[in-house]
Amino acid sequence: MLRQMLKDDFGKDLLISGGNGNSLGDPIILESSTAHDASWTEMEVTRCIYSQLKWHWKLIDRVPVKNEGMSIEKFSCEVKHAEGEEVITEKRNFYFDVSKINLEGSLTTPVCGVNLGLGTGMGLPYQLGWFHFDGLINHEENYAGAGVSAAYSAPFTKATLYFYKNGETNIDGVKYPEVFEKEFAISSRDLLEANPQAEELASRSTPNLCFKSFQIDSAYSILIFSTVGNHFFKLRATIDPSNEKYTMDCFWESVNIIVGMVTKPS
Repeated sequence: MLRQMLKDDFGKDLLISGGNGNSLGDPIILESSTAHDASWTEMEVTRCIYSQLKWHWKLIDRVPVKNEGMSIEKFSCEVKHAEGEEVITEKRNFYFDVSKINLEGSLTTPVCGVNLGLGTGMGLPYQLGWFHFDGLINHEENYAGAGVSAAYSAPFTKATLYFYKNGETNIDGVKYPEVFEKEFAISSRDLLEANPQAEELASRSTPNLCFKSFQIDSAYSILIFSTVGNHFFKLRATIDPSNEKYTMDCFWESVNIIVGMVTKPS
């Protein structure tokens, strides 16, 4: 029943059977072929359910549980949502039967992510704070040097991470600041050309990291620029509406995780 509901409502035919996962006695049975696929399915199921409710959520733990000969994984999430004027923050669990999954000696399914490909040698996790993966686009198919972008989202929020070279061979914001600053200027110009009504709110720069924020109609939007793995890195993220404190807190927590990930020393 859950599989058909998710297919009807979200167009995702996930390899699951069994129950609704709300209790240990009624787990969702994972039918995936690999541990990584099973982990991905858990994230997709959870995302569909919480996105329908417009709840923010993030995975905080996977715990193995034995139940009448079945191997159960307790999938624990922190969720945030508003009820009137009150913001509810609580822990919610789903239960997945992983008995059919070869966990390859592990106790739980692994953290899942996506390979950026194109010889970047880089990957991204499915979850970045409160943001969750939507899809990957290879821009090289239309323009050499345009790289790849990964889309993420949360309720009221869209974020896109870009990794590209734009014909440059030596890309490092500290060693080659003139190249870095030129690319950041291009990114800022492109944003303003696409959104001529945008009002710049703030701008900050440090070696290998530039930031600008904008008001675009009712939305708050940011542009962050850096370099990582001999690639330019750009983050565009927008939250609309931007007047709810808890959604803005989730937004910034996620953005800071992304910035920390791409700017940490190699």
